[in-house]
Order: sequence, then C-alpha cells, then structure tokens
Amino acid sequence: MINRSLFSLTVVLLLTAASGASCPQMLRQYAPPAPVVFHQTPTLNEIINVVNSNSAPIQQLQTRGATLTVPDLRATLQADIALQRPRRFRMLARTGFTGTEMDIGSNDTLFWLWMKQDRPPSVYYCRHDQFTSVAMGQIIPIQPHWLIEALGVVHLDPADRHEGPIASRAGRLEIRSTLSSPSGDITRVMVIDATYGWVLEQHIYDWRGQHLASAISSDHRYDPVVGVSLPRRVEIKLPPAQMAFTIDIADYVINSLDGDPAQLWTMPQPSGNSLVNLAEGGR
Repeated sequence: MINRSLFSLTVVLLLTAASGASCPQMLRQYAPPAPVVFHQTPTLNEIINVVNSNSAPIQQLQTRGATLTVPDLRATLQADIALQRPRRFRMLARTGFTGTEMDIGSNDTLFWLWMKQDRPPSVYYCRHDQFTSVAMGQIIPIQPHWLIEALGVVHLDPADRHEGPIASRAGRLEIRSTLSSPSGDITRVMVIDATYGWVLEQHIYDWRGQHLASAISSDHRYDPVVGVSLPRRVEIKLPPAQMAFTIDIADYVINSLDGDPAQLWTMPQPSGNSLVNLAEGGR
C-alpha cells in the first residue's frame, strides 16, 4: 500500500489535472503593475466578469523549476509543470541528488501517478469518470478541477448560486457560491482583492459544513501582453487528508508548451513497474 502521506500529496497534486492560444508569453520577475479594475465597490456581475476575463486567455500553462514544499514531510522538490485545459496535465518532481521522484499526469481519458520510492514499483491510474468511486474521491471529496483554480485559473459560472460581494477585511471582498458535486452540494468562499480583482483565497466546505480545502494565493504578477495576473505562491491546505503544501513558481509560459505532445500526455510505463488500476481496488 502507498504511504498515506505521500499518497495524499500525490492525489492533491494530481487534481490539478482537472483544470487556441496566442504567442507564448513569460511572466517576468519584474512585471509592470496590474491595472486597477475596481474604482468602487463592484457588483457581483462585475466581479464574475473580471475573474473570468483573467482566466479566459489561458489555455496552456507551463513552468520549470517550481518549488514544492511539504512541511510535514520535511521535503522540498523541484517540479516541472505543464497543463492544457481542461484535463491535460503533467508534473515531474525531482531532487538534485536522486533525479525524478514523482511523475503525475492526466490526459483526456485518465490520470496516473508514479513514485520512485513505492514498493513494489507501480504506476497507479484511473479513468476520470471513475474518480469518485475510488479511494481518491473519498480522501479528497472535491471536484478535480478545483486545484487548477487554486493555481489561479479561476472560473465563476454565472449559472451557479452566488452571494455577495460582502466586505471582508480591509481591501477584500467575499463571494459565497453553492456548487454541485458528485458527493453533494459544496460551498466555496472566495476572497477577492477589492482593487485588482485577484482571487486571494478559496475555501471549500461540504454540505455538512466540513472544511475540505483552502488555497491562499499571493505574489500576483501581471502580464500586460496576455492581460492576466497569476500568483507566484499558492498555499494549499486539505484537512481531510491532513496535508498542507506550498508551490512557489518563478516564471510561467502562457499558451505554449515545450515538449512532444505525444509524450507529454501519455501515461509512462517504466520497465519493471506494474500497472495498477485504482478503480479495481489496487493492491
């Protein structure tokens, strides 16, 4: 059986898989100031439009050399991350001494995970449509696309039930949304910057009020060519899995992917590793 802490971490990172391009653009370290989008308290519709407009241009996103910090495991890994909405994702996490330690990915049909330290060596996989029927859906009972939104590619569906904006702390506004999921309605509390429209916090609760997940975003930087802002630091907390970790990102490339697509979105099959279908109970 996979070590529970490592398994939970891998599940969390894998969920980001569930998230027409212009020329590639890099968010530089010294980006120009973001434009002020709210000069007075906005309406709910104005907030929805600003949040969605910030995400709409992003169809692909890639970063190399991100830092993944897991305090409970006292682990820091370097990670190369690529995604293509809505489901394609790949993350290779490594250390300078041991090489690749994790391979986590998703294509249009299924997702997979591989960890070097697992014994016996195995590649775990599952179809997207079987997610809620396996242990992953029980450990992290939220929709897989949520962590793409936690990374800054956020969408507010106008058809969902939203309340707000409510004045939160100074310079912040709160939106409460009721969302449908296979496990029942969930509540998302989203905290918005009252000047720039950035999504600063997201908190997810199930129908019983149990806290499922939080994402705290900071160090937003603006790309004036694509016209989007993305956070450089995202702190994730998942109380049901007793997990917390932080992703620090130096630079993004928007709407261009480096690498062979045929390989990028293909599940690996390392020599000597067995394939384990989690929907069939795994080991």
